[in-house]
Amino acid sequence: MPFRFEPVRDRKLNRLVKQADQVRLRKGASLYSAGDPAPEVWLVREGHVRLVLPGMERGRGARTVGVALPSEVFGDEALTEGHRRYGAVAGSRCLVHPLPAGRFLSGLKTARRSLDAYLEGVERELHRLRHAQGGSRGPSAAQRLAEVLLDLGERCGEPVGRGIRLGERLTHQVLADLAGAHRATVTTLLNDWLYEGVLQADPAGRLVLARPTGLWSRAGYHPPEIDPLAAPPPR
Repeated sequence: MPFRFEPVRDRKLNRLVKQADQVRLRKGASLYSAGDPAPEVWLVREGHVRLVLPGMERGRGARTVGVALPSEVFGDEALTEGHRRYGAVAGSRCLVHPLPAGRFLSGLKTARRSLDAYLEGVERELHRLRHAQGGSRGPSAAQRLAEVLLDLGERCGEPVGRGIRLGERLTHQVLADLAGAHRATVTTLLNDWLYEGVLQADPAGRLVLARPTGLWSRAGYHPPEIDPLAAPPPR
């Protein structure tokens, strides 16, 4: 469960990050596997890391269950369980820092902003899990994908004009995994929203949420009047 890390105002955490080693990963490189011992948490400096589970279907690769973005910490099972629930694979070229679990937890307890971010991350993950399943009583694939894009915009969005450009380029398969949908369905939805102008793509292939209020509507929420990228309220 990745969460945004705010070490600057806390001496313990800031010192811990400055002393940490740097690990560079090429795209597709595995950092650790599910079930491995978990002596540390990890901070993403550049790129993004996919949290994965082995594919449940024959012939399919690992399934992405979460994405850790720049300035986010992942691998928090090191704080409680001591073993990895998920594997971690570089989704792009990455720079990450390992942070010893004990020292990180000690610093986190006194770091109000980072602790708040961690608790918000827990709430966001619970919300995602509650609405990840489709079916007649659950949200549609379009609603789930819209929620995923809004969440990414809040976590790694860069203002561009009246829209928000995602700071990382994620594949359609990763978006499909996060939305609990088939890749072909996600590709069709993205193409439709690009055609309608709800989304745009920059020259580097990163998605731009050109009309965030349109995504809010597609997610099944009333568009907010002030902040179009505020976290969706619980249903």
